[in-house]
Amino acid sequence: MERKLIKQGGGGYTIYLPKQWVEKKKLKQGDTINVDESEHSLIIGSEVKERKEITLEMSDKNEKDIQNILTHLYRKGFNKIIVKTSKKDLIKEIKKITNKLLLGFEVTDIKENGCIIENISEPEGGKYEVILKKVFLIISETQTTATEDFSKGKFSNFNELEEMKNNCDKFILFCRRLLIKEKYQKSINFEWELLTFLMHIEHTYYYMYKYAFENKLKPEKEHILLKNLEDYFALMENAYYKKDIDSIHKINSLKNEFPFGKCLKQIETSKGKNAVVYSFIRELFRLIQTGTSPILGEIFENN
Repeated sequence: MERKLIKQGGGGYTIYLPKQWVEKKKLKQGDTINVDESEHSLIIGSEVKERKEITLEMSDKNEKDIQNILTHLYRKGFNKIIVKTSKKDLIKEIKKITNKLLLGFEVTDIKENGCIIENISEPEGGKYEVILKKVFLIISETQTTATEDFSKGKFSNFNELEEMKNNCDKFILFCRRLLIKEKYQKSINFEWELLTFLMHIEHTYYYMYKYAFENKLKPEKEHILLKNLEDYFALMENAYYKKDIDSIHKINSLKNEFPFGKCLKQIETSKGKNAVVYSFIRELFRLIQTGTSPILGEIFENN
């Protein structure tokens, strides 16, 4: 939807708001609206937040999917989720999922026939860039921890890695929630795709570390590839925040050296459990490389 700027006295500008939007929000002359600035957009919203709620009937068929169901409803922008169930163990699981993944939400009521999950402290609108920056930071911290522990062959930070993965998931789910609620018009598809890649990168690090932790792997000099991965990801982050196409070109120019070069060689020459680790490392190189695609798309769209 496009609107032309209208110049006003004093150097300011106005635009016409869509009539349907004004009527839907039940706004009238003199009402106050919020205007929040994000990196690429101005976000206009009514002062009174929409109160969306949904009732969820649990059964033997869908209770195993409770995490996927709750995170989907959270992303969709619901502020109140009423869960109908008489199973106490399921309510305990719902509390666990809520605390772990639904930023700003709490179980506010528990009864014999279910529980209520509500938005009680969700960060205010316009925080997308701040939360996304936290996602990049968590992945960088995960990389540093993994690189150091693999070089020592000591994996004592497994609980810390698990907590970082959960926080990364929580922030990414919140970013997706904001993309839907605040309706970032032009870049929503690219941003959604980028968030997917970032989640996969963090998960792959976690499961690689978990494998090494459970199998008590010893250090190998070729684990230096993990340091190369840190540089690789730094190029991805630089491409996103500085809109630097050269960083994307650099990543693509290194694909024959790393994912299709050294990583393959290590998989071929390693035995047993170390070969599994190098498969994880190769997958991380691949995820970072392909994860630059939505960044490139967004750069071209905004030029």
